[in-house]
Amino acid sequence: MYERVNRALLYRNRDPQGREEWERACAAFHSQISPIDPYLERACESERYADKELVEFVVCFLEVDPHFFRSGYLKQILITRLKRSELGEPVRRRLRGVLIDAVNRRGGREFRYYCRLAIQVADDGLAAQLKQLVGQGDSARSSRAGMMLRHITQHSPI
Repeated sequence: MYERVNRALLYRNRDPQGREEWERACAAFHSQISPIDPYLERACESERYADKELVEFVVCFLEVDPHFFRSGYLKQILITRLKRSELGEPVRRRLRGVLIDAVNRRGGREFRYYCRLAIQVADDGLAAQLKQLVGQGDSARSSRAGMMLRHITQHSPI
């Protein structure tokens, strides 16, 4: 649908039919409802997560790391709510995996929020992995690892 909008945009101002096609494409794009929308709505409405099903959804969402229109903003909201929640050790372990993946592959707008989450779920193992990544040279990955490690060491008792 996004591609359809962009294709129609090329002809929007050329003739009336082009404008109508663009408007139809935009309407279809904005009316799309995903099966995960109800979960995302619940997750964004809550200040913190007490429902285990909702925690599971949010953790899975972060593990999968989908990319779509406004997904970075959504991840920021979910991470903020998640760090306010009471999390068991199995969830914290999975989130540490998400954080390492964020260091390795995710340099998006929400990375700062991953660093804030790291303060809440860090353990000695995560700190050791981050130190190892920092020592691997002058790459974006080592820079992100350093940033996350600084957040952890400045704000947590590890």
